[in-house]
Amino acid sequence: MNARDSYDEDLVVALLIAARENSAQLLADGVLLSAVPGFRCPGREFEVVGAARPGIHRYHEVQLPELQQVTWAVLPGYTCEFAEPAQYSVEDARQSFLRFLTPANLNRGPAPFLRVWWKNTVTKAGTEGPDGILAVPATLRREIELLEGAPGSFVEYQNFRGERYRVEWDADQGSLTVQDSADGGEPRGVGTADLLRFTEASLR
Repeated sequence: MNARDSYDEDLVVALLIAARENSAQLLADGVLLSAVPGFRCPGREFEVVGAARPGIHRYHEVQLPELQQVTWAVLPGYTCEFAEPAQYSVEDARQSFLRFLTPANLNRGPAPFLRVWWKNTVTKAGTEGPDGILAVPATLRREIELLEGAPGSFVEYQNFRGERYRVEWDADQGSLTVQDSADGGEPRGVGTADLLRFTEASLR
């Protein structure tokens, strides 16, 4: 474990015990970033024990490379932060662990897993390629707000459950539409404020 300006002995002990008890699941072959539910520590809201395999974390990479190869990093986390292992490429797992989960901050709140694709015909901004990017919820909110009055634009996002939604601007209705990619139903119109509340709830 690693802690920066947030060390809590009770939390660290509880997490390491839970990690050892669940080591077979956390250290499964080929899993880059994993989580086991059911973790509890009095006074804390964490829900899972997370683990990053060697090459995803970089704790001993420079000074002790031999130790790096046999060390898994563990951290307390929240259910919404971890997608199914198949959703992570090596680069995704590294970025998620280092940039979004901030494992050294034991006082942090949830950082929901979020993959986003977008194209905006007005701002000319967007993602490239089929894989989208990992992002923070503020990015999703901003890009949805920028859809208004931008025909031909879209935002798609995927949460930790693998649910995927597409949002577009409907010029005829003068409103945003949202579609659940899984159910194949027709896009439905929704007000911006309601849509933003929906997207926030869908990430938890």
